[in-house]
Amino acid sequence: MRKFTFLLLLILIPTTLFAQDDDWRRHSRERDRYTPRESAFELTPFVGYRWGGTIFADQSFLFGEDVQVASNPNFGVSFAMPLGDSGMKLELMANRQASELETESGLFEPNAEIADIDVTYLHAGIQFPFARSRNAMPYFVVSAGLANLDPKITGVSAENRFSASAGVGVKIPMSQALSVKIEGRGYYTSLDENNNDCTFCNYRYNQNFYQGEVNFGLMFSF
Repeated sequence: MRKFTFLLLLILIPTTLFAQDDDWRRHSRERDRYTPRESAFELTPFVGYRWGGTIFADQSFLFGEDVQVASNPNFGVSFAMPLGDSGMKLELMANRQASELETESGLFEPNAEIADIDVTYLHAGIQFPFARSRNAMPYFVVSAGLANLDPKITGVSAENRFSASAGVGVKIPMSQALSVKIEGRGYYTSLDENNNDCTFCNYRYNQNFYQGEVNFGLMFSF
């Protein structure tokens, strides 16, 4: 009886292990089917909505008063390259908003439009993934580069200034090659001319340009 029981255990144990191994492989294949590889390159065309951005009167002699960039859609493309096996990605991004410069009016009155303006960001940055799962890949992103401010005014040239950004996003896999990407990001651009030595003035007047945006894109992994 003991020998029979021992032989039965010898038969059942490998069968159970093989069944568990097959189940693990099946789940692993299913996960790999829907999850992009960490070593994949990523190309993401996107559209979004951007708001904010004030140019103060002391920063420009064109208007004689504070003007702001009207909230408007933006569009762009990003390309991300893997950095080893860490899951981090080096991201290159071009992102443009065609908008208008406006002056603030009274309560409930429409803002007065002065001129059209294009605001374009050309950035390089790093994506840091966290809490990755089969259904979602959240990440932080930081970047820096140039902001091109191009007012459509006769005789006025575009300006390139240092810019930086930070944001958070999520990639939602649809297949191994295609994901939906949703991201929120804030931008900082320095408009300081560094042409005076008045420390009090630097504190009194805002020398920076801030914008925020939310983007939606389709990410192609290869």
